[in-house]
Amino acid sequence: MIIKALGKEYNIKEITYKERRELHRINAKAFWDGKVDPDNYYDILEKVYEISGIEEKDVSNLSMVDVDTLLQEIFTVYMGLSKNEDGD
Repeated sequence: MIIKALGKEYNIKEITYKERRELHRINAKAFWDGKVDPDNYYDILEKVYEISGIEEKDVSNLSMVDVDTLLQEIFTVYMGLSKNEDGD
């Protein structure tokens, strides 16, 4: 699947139902009771990196803020919160 982020296209792997459920579980922990748990939030981003197939060469020239932005965009696509895969 192709997504657009940071002015570039990235080819990422499709997500399985099991992986999606796992991301949803981690997400619930990160935003439990109206509070953000930074450790769990970064667990989400690391899991997205692992699932997506994004490689170090894809992010090595990005700032950490841009890496987080990319992974957050992939997360929203995976969770069905964005239609980025259609180029929108």
